[in-house]
Amino acid sequence: MRLAVISDTHGNATAFEAVVRDIKNQSPDAIVFLGDIVMRGPQPGECIKLVKSLQPLSVIRGNYDNRFTRFPKPGWTPSNYKQELVLRAFEYDCERISKEEQVWLANLPTELSCNFEEVPTEMYHASPNSLVDIVYPWATLDELDTLHKNEQTKLVLYGHVHHAHVRQGRGRLVVNCGSIGLPFDGDNRASYAIVDFNKKDIAVQLRRVSYDIEKAIIRAKECNMPDIDAFEYALRRARYPYDSVKRSHSAT
Repeated sequence: MRLAVISDTHGNATAFEAVVRDIKNQSPDAIVFLGDIVMRGPQPGECIKLVKSLQPLSVIRGNYDNRFTRFPKPGWTPSNYKQELVLRAFEYDCERISKEEQVWLANLPTELSCNFEEVPTEMYHASPNSLVDIVYPWATLDELDTLHKNEQTKLVLYGHVHHAHVRQGRGRLVVNCGSIGLPFDGDNRASYAIVDFNKKDIAVQLRRVSYDIEKAIIRAKECNMPDIDAFEYALRRARYPYDSVKRSHSAT
C-alpha cells in the first residue's frame, strides 16, 4: 500500500497545485492531510477545494483551522505583534471562505489511528494532546516519545513544525511530512511524504516539489493579502519569517 501524507498548505494554492500534480504521478492508494489548510497565504478557498478534490482518507484539524468559529473571543484585542498577524490573517480568510467552510474547518477530527497493512499508525497535526506543541527534527528521544498514545503504534505521522524529517524513536518511526505552503527548513520547495507499506515493513520518501514562487507572491499582491513581506520572505528563504520581518522593519 502507498500513502501520500500532506500538510500545512496555509493558503498557498500555487504550491498545492504543483504537489497535487506530483501526487498523481505517485499513484497513492490513499491520502491524508494533517492540518492547517488555510491562513498566512492568499488563496484559502482554493486550498480547501483542492483538499476536498483529493478525497482524502482523513483531514486532520490544524491549529489555524481550529480558530474558525472560536476566534477571536468577544472583547479580545491583540496585545503583541504575533497576535496582530494572526488577527489580520484570520480576517482576510473570513472574507474569502464561506461560513460553511469555516464550520467544516473548525470541526475536523484532531487525530486518526488505524492500521496500514500490519503497521499500527497514529496521525496528528502537532501532538496527541495539543494542536500547537512543537517537536522539531532535533528533538530528544523523550520528546519524540510524546507523539504517540499507544505502545503498539509503529508509525507516527505529524505536521505543524514545517520541517520535513524522518526519525527512529523507541520502537517506532516518526515522520513529519513538512509544509506544502510555507517550508521553514531551508528548502523552499513544497514538501510532502510518500509512505509505502509491505505488511510490517515501511519505506518513506520525503518529496520536494518545485513550483512558481513568483506566481504565488504576485497572487498575494493581487489579493492585497496582509503581511505580504513576511509571506515573500518565507517563500524565498524557507525560514520562519515573522520575527525576522519585524526586526527588519524596526531597523528601517
